[in-house]
Amino acid sequence: MEPDKASGQGGPLFSQLPFVQTMRWLFWLALTASLWLTDHLLLPVLGPELWLVLLALGLTNGAGSLLCRRAPGWAGLREAGLLLDILVLTLVVAFSGGVMNPVASLYLFPLLIAALTCAAAFAWLLVAIATACYLSLFHWYRPLAIAGHEHHGLPAEPLFNLHLLGMWLTFGLSAVLITAAVSWLIRRLADKESQLQQAYQNQQQQERFLLLGMESASVAHQLSTPLSNLFLLAEELEQESALSEEGRKQLDTLNRQLLLCRDVLWQLRHRAEPLSGPVWLFDSLRGYLARWANLRPDVRCRWYDEALAGDYLVWLEEPFWAALFNILDNAADAGENWVELYTTVIDGGLLDIGIHNRQGHLSDEQLRRAGLNQQDSAKPTGLGMGVWLAHATFSRLNGSLTLRNHAEGGVYARIRMPLRLAGEDGAGECSAINAGGAHAAFSAGG
Repeated sequence: MEPDKASGQGGPLFSQLPFVQTMRWLFWLALTASLWLTDHLLLPVLGPELWLVLLALGLTNGAGSLLCRRAPGWAGLREAGLLLDILVLTLVVAFSGGVMNPVASLYLFPLLIAALTCAAAFAWLLVAIATACYLSLFHWYRPLAIAGHEHHGLPAEPLFNLHLLGMWLTFGLSAVLITAAVSWLIRRLADKESQLQQAYQNQQQQERFLLLGMESASVAHQLSTPLSNLFLLAEELEQESALSEEGRKQLDTLNRQLLLCRDVLWQLRHRAEPLSGPVWLFDSLRGYLARWANLRPDVRCRWYDEALAGDYLVWLEEPFWAALFNILDNAADAGENWVELYTTVIDGGLLDIGIHNRQGHLSDEQLRRAGLNQQDSAKPTGLGMGVWLAHATFSRLNGSLTLRNHAEGGVYARIRMPLRLAGEDGAGECSAINAGGAHAAFSAGG
């Protein structure tokens, strides 16, 4: 047998096998209950052969449910079950009076399930088989025994009551099936529309990422030439004998800034490379904070580390660091160059980072749209993309970024992300490397 392909693109709406098995169990219950009510309220229709047929159908359903759990991808299981329901129903009606038995209205049940779950060709084939079976019941059936004689088409009060019961059962079953089917259709279509909308948003986001990546590569290439020219000019100025002592100090500052620019361009290329191996989480964070302090010497960052017991060896993609320092940059700008950083690892596998600036404030509209789109930046050179890119990056890494106004003032950003621990034995256990201790301060201005 081959895997079931009906659930792929272009397939029916409800192609899941568990749904079909649940409906088949409901059909079995409806069939058994209808025969039991008919036998106890109107006419004796249940004989040993019908009980055997119902038992066989129940056992078959049980085997189908077991196979559904263990091998849900097998083709033909859904169609075979629905065809079996039609044939068993035909056999039951044939043993209990033919078309006069209201149980015949249950033909609608497997036909509706087939229309919802199977290919159109099989659904129409099942309609033809059910129609032929129903037609055969006009000629081949076992008559019902009434008042000591068998019924051969003569009118009788029990048969009239049976006919009325059949009309009521047909109406009730049709109403239930139509309501259930329409409700499922509306719900499933709404889910699919939501999934398509999410896929469209993800595609737009990926296109914006691609555009930003191309623009970044272009900017890096364009900056490399003037940066090289500035290095050459700085070397020529160093050779000037008439340069004053104050001028040489300023030239040293210029050289340091040029080296930082070169390192930034190198990191831009380095972050596009695949992971080379696991890293120590807090040790790497300390190194990134030190480089960030060199880039922004006016910023004072106070790091409160709650993971005092040790460090964690983890796999971290470079975009994580870029997104983290995007948020730190925004917090430092909004907090007048003062930012507080809180880090902890929950249950050895969930990284929790808090970033607090005590000066900024976000409006309700900014909080509502934070991370959903590019925001207008209050900085003269800001593009307003930092928070949006960080939010998208953490989402791609199965993490989250939330912003809120802190009760003590300022804005609090919370980052939560599951850690991918390195190693199989002892992964996530604390190492002998100290994480840096609490209240570590990073600054370049005193």
